[in-house]
Amino acid sequence: MPVQPITLINRDTSVRPRLIVACLVVSVLVSAIYVTVSYRLTADVSLQTELHAMEKLARVLSSELTLRENSLAEQADPLINILSDPNDDTPRLFHIQGAKESWQRGHRLSKSEQANLLKLVSRDQNKTHLIEESERSFLWQRFEGESNTVTYIQQTTAMDTTLSFVAKRLLITSVLVFWIAVWLALTLSSLIAKRAEEINETLATIATHDALTGLPNRLYLMDKLTTALLKPHASNAVSEASVFVIDLDKFKEVNDSFGHSAGDTLLKEVAARLLEIVLPPAQLIRIGGDEFIIWAPGLSIEQAEALAIELVGACDTPIMINGLAVNTGASIGISHYPTHANEPEALIVCADTAMYKAKEQRNGWQVYDDNKIADYKHNLQLRAELHDAILQQQFILHYQPKVDLGSGCIVGVEGLCRWEHPRLGLLMPGHFIDLIEDSGKVQEFGRYVIAKVIEQAALWQQQGITIPIAVNLSPYNLLDPGLVSFIQQQLTMHKVAPELIEIELTENETSLNIKYIKAALDNIRELGISLAIDDFGTGMSSLAYLAHLNVNVLKIDRAFVTDIEVNTGHKAIVASAITLAQSFGCSMVAEGVETLSQATLLHDMGCRIAQGYLFSKPMPEAKVKQQILSGKNLYPHAQGLESSPA
Repeated sequence: MPVQPITLINRDTSVRPRLIVACLVVSVLVSAIYVTVSYRLTADVSLQTELHAMEKLARVLSSELTLRENSLAEQADPLINILSDPNDDTPRLFHIQGAKESWQRGHRLSKSEQANLLKLVSRDQNKTHLIEESERSFLWQRFEGESNTVTYIQQTTAMDTTLSFVAKRLLITSVLVFWIAVWLALTLSSLIAKRAEEINETLATIATHDALTGLPNRLYLMDKLTTALLKPHASNAVSEASVFVIDLDKFKEVNDSFGHSAGDTLLKEVAARLLEIVLPPAQLIRIGGDEFIIWAPGLSIEQAEALAIELVGACDTPIMINGLAVNTGASIGISHYPTHANEPEALIVCADTAMYKAKEQRNGWQVYDDNKIADYKHNLQLRAELHDAILQQQFILHYQPKVDLGSGCIVGVEGLCRWEHPRLGLLMPGHFIDLIEDSGKVQEFGRYVIAKVIEQAALWQQQGITIPIAVNLSPYNLLDPGLVSFIQQQLTMHKVAPELIEIELTENETSLNIKYIKAALDNIRELGISLAIDDFGTGMSSLAYLAHLNVNVLKIDRAFVTDIEVNTGHKAIVASAITLAQSFGCSMVAEGVETLSQATLLHDMGCRIAQGYLFSKPMPEAKVKQQILSGKNLYPHAQGLESSPA
């Protein structure tokens, strides 16, 4: 999925106008509701006031007519003239119904209109006191006295009077509401815009920076590279630059062994150390997991190499995690613009490829080399195929005999892993061991090999072969918290005697606390499995191993055996190792024995068991089984020699 540029994370400039429009719309709605309610309320009050006045007039008229004895016409006309305003041109109608006669008088109303109004009054069953005639509104009131009934009908003026009364006031109120709405919208939009800008800056920081270390992330990096490399007129465009891809060598093992909290602490400490070295305008970026990238504009290849040396040194310095000194180490790949690539992704790929080459060669750092692209691609392809290779059990074991120098008999074998690659054929460990370690599959692969060895021991046990099979493990395999229970489960499932399994611990360079290793080895010893130190004399302090680890076998490294006849220093080391083995009650095995003179000298020095091409190369299971069953003497010169106690 392509990384989106940071330019997409912008503040929404339409918030303010939209908010203003929304507030104005609300103000218009509020004003409209207010005007309508105010108008209707005022009109209703006016109508009620007018009806009350009409009722009062009808009551007075009825009472006055009751007191007089003249005819209705004689009585009503003067009373109407007195009670009515002569200057009032409002159309109106008075109708009086006596016991024996009726009388009516209309003002600015025709006879037909008067008759029609009286009919409408009689039909107003709901007593609304409001009727419509010729698109005019009339109010009516009727008062029933003791001797007469007075009906008073008048065109209402409440609506017009109300509108003229409240229109100006409502207009002023609406303008004030509108102005307040605009002011409120501007104020709110300003506050929201400010808050949105703060949130946007926070979101942009979250989107472009790593939460754990606070460093910029891949999104930030790609934006930087795109601007610098693909936009020549940009302010940060460069003529040359270097890219570093940094991968911590043993981070996964530390993370799995000590927990994610320890892994986070390690990452933060490494980031802090690198920041002390990476000076502006160069920038340190974390792109995920245990990988960092340095973007260094203006840095030549020579300057990049010098910086890489400092970076490797910083990563090689032990870091205290939970009271333990942990040295993760790092592999660094370097690519250069425009020497190796002109585009951001290609530049990173080149540096990443060089980083894997640095891991393979274990030299700390590597500059990308076009001439080695085939090797890079080959290793990347193998790395990608590791997962399926384990699932499909493409890894097999070949076995190299361990020979008793006194009798020439096979007294044990070491299981050595091979990759039966479907395309490349049989691959030696040198092609894939580093890839397994770098891919974080050390513990998974370790369990796979142990299961294969125990399975083979079970088959041999059924066939009467009871010699131990040794398997080589890294100290990082021993940090697998479920390793001991896994071994016990395999032994139980295959019904294998634990003394038929021997675990060789590789004495490689690691700063993992030896107490961690010892705890795992003690648990393995309790199962009845023998323990051996492989490549004794190299890597960690051998004396520290012997002092803390209760092992059964020491295997002297081939480096001391190859020239033992001419190198007095190596001969002295072997002699000391034999003495140490005897002192600690261990057996001694010499590796890499290739000549008869080497075997003879080792036997004379007190070494009992040897392993090397002089006796046999590693062989498939069928061949080594044949040699074991045949009882073949792999060291005929041993006849007549006496076996040494070591």
